[in-house]
Amino acid sequence: MSVTVTYSATFGDYNDNWHRDDGLYTDNEGTTGFENEDGFLPFYNQHFDVADHSENPGEFAGPEDPNPEVDLGFWGSFGTFSGTQYALEGEDSSMDLGFIVEAADGSYLNYTFFASPSHTLYGELGSITFGSGLTQDANGEYSFTEDLVTIDGLDSIGLNGGLDANGDVIDRTTGNNDTHNIVNGLMNGDASELWAALDAAGYSEVYESSAMAEVLGVAETTDTELELAA
Repeated sequence: MSVTVTYSATFGDYNDNWHRDDGLYTDNEGTTGFENEDGFLPFYNQHFDVADHSENPGEFAGPEDPNPEVDLGFWGSFGTFSGTQYALEGEDSSMDLGFIVEAADGSYLNYTFFASPSHTLYGELGSITFGSGLTQDANGEYSFTEDLVTIDGLDSIGLNGGLDANGDVIDRTTGNNDTHNIVNGLMNGDASELWAALDAAGYSEVYESSAMAEVLGVAETTDTELELAA
């Protein structure tokens, strides 16, 4: 069981925004508040913004869930609320920062819209990629012209996929739906739930600027890849 964080070759080109050696997150003892810490995710909190989600709601892509836990009924005619991807690009003038959420293999991402429980996201998370320049290919799937960092293996750290022990969707208002908490947080410019999930799973990050290192039982890593292993 492991989470792999892969940094792009250009991740270190943005030292005016975040320092590459701080990786995803580094605690700065002289500050309080997640957005004031060091690393990429606190920078995200400061600079990802969507003024009106009704105008920029993001998009689902990839095959739709053939058997969703919640039947949207009438509400399903208003758009596409399921897929293997969910992508959203922010509107901050300094950087067209965005994210793409990928469902775990064999899973789908779903949004309940006005069906009960309303406005709730669910589905098993597989990976999240942050990048710049959101683009869509001929098959409708999303990628970035510039990837910055990808977090893979989120299905390996015990997240509940937004479902309770009976397989029912957990209402967003309970605060217990991991998928909704993480993805909705990102939609609203808050990556703290994502980091909290990694932290709660007992993962720690080692980012190496040198060529090779042994990291948490993994034989080798480079300056663009590291392994977070339980």
